[in-house]
Amino acid sequence: MEEKNIKNLTFSINNEFFGIPISKVREVIQHVDITPVHETLPFMKGVIDLRGKIIPILDMRMKFGIRENAQIDRTVFVIVDVLIDTGTFHLGITVDAVHDVVDINMEQVEKTPEIGLKLKSSYLYGITKVKDKLVMLLNIDKVLTTDEIISLNEIKN
Repeated sequence: MEEKNIKNLTFSINNEFFGIPISKVREVIQHVDITPVHETLPFMKGVIDLRGKIIPILDMRMKFGIRENAQIDRTVFVIVDVLIDTGTFHLGITVDAVHDVVDINMEQVEKTPEIGLKLKSSYLYGITKVKDKLVMLLNIDKVLTTDEIISLNEIKN
């Protein structure tokens, strides 16, 4: 039987490691001015202008209920593709650091436990070990609800 490997970009938020399929990642950027948008989702930092496209930026710490870490003084933005009913939606997520692109053997991915995690298990499609670290595999298409996507789409337009 052939093993199925999927390349994932690994990143960390508050020393917790995550992976996202590289096929969902458009680019990684730093040092971008964010324009705040008022009266929107509580975890939305604002929007950026990326080569003429307006991209909403989500604070993943806030979305995941992770406390701010005063020792982290830089934020990296990962621009991702989120699949929605009408096509693909571009979104920026904040992370503390981007690490490597790694091959994840899908046969070694364990089901997300229903208890013991700080974030909703629906946000993840599994957990695996990479270089002796547990990596939570993010299902970026499930992180936002339909209503949240509609709100973000209204801001973009």
